[in-house]
This record gives sequence, C-alpha cells and structure tokens, in this order.
Amino acid sequence: MTLPQGKLLLDATQSAGSATNAATYTSANIDTLGADFVSIDISATTQSASTQAGSPSVLKIQECDTTVATSFVDVVGFRGGSATATNVDFVVAIGKTSGQNAYKLNVDTRARKRYLNVVISPTTTQTFQVTANGFRNEQSPSTAT
Repeated sequence: MTLPQGKLLLDATQSAGSATNAATYTSANIDTLGADFVSIDISATTQSASTQAGSPSVLKIQECDTTVATSFVDVVGFRGGSATATNVDFVVAIGKTSGQNAYKLNVDTRARKRYLNVVISPTTTQTFQVTANGFRNEQSPSTAT
C-alpha cells in the first residue's frame, strides 16, 4: 500500500518575516485548493523569557475565499492567545529562550474557505517562517493499461 505524498503549498522562503513587540506578522496566503488536510509548521526565533508572558500573545489561523487581506476572518478552534478569553481557543505554549520555537497546526480544510494565513503577535522581536503541506490532494483516477 502506498501512502499519498504531501504537496508543498507554502515554503519558508515565501513566508518569512519578523515583527516587534505587539506588532503583527501575517504569513503569505496558503492556497488549499484540492487539499483535504493541511499541516502548518511555524518556526520562530527565541523569545525574551521562558514564561507565558514571553510567548506570542496571538497565534491564529484566518481564512477567506479571496486573497484580499482585509477580508480574512479568524478560524474558530485555531485562535491561540497568552491567556484564556472568550475569543481564545487555546493558550500558546511557553517557548524557549535559546534555539528555535516550533508550532504545528493541523487543519481539516474540507469545511474551510480556500485561502488560509497565519497571524502572530510576539511579545518581543521575533522572526517567523511558515511552511504548509497539503495532504489527501485531489488526484486523477488511476486506470489499468
């Protein structure tokens, strides 16, 4: 039995950037057309403190049917924050002060809009790289010859 291979939808060179304290980093758009499942990997440089206060105050996924930046809305279930609140679905894990911090978000895209992006607000200046891989991609039927 062969397992379907993932398809690179967004590589780190397309979606690298940095943000300062309380500013916002937004990744490039992830086009999920044809993918039933997307795995998003986020790499972040070290943070100022290994405490909840040193972790990003916002880490979330947004979606839209177009690529118009102002039309993206938060995806319920993927809204991370530094503390619990009515608009926070999970608390962002405490990161490291040396080495890379890594976050992974796995998204069932069958009920999602076509485009996704990642939004992060760090509590200190950090650089981010986002990679997205699509799985269970639409494929042509295989025929015997």
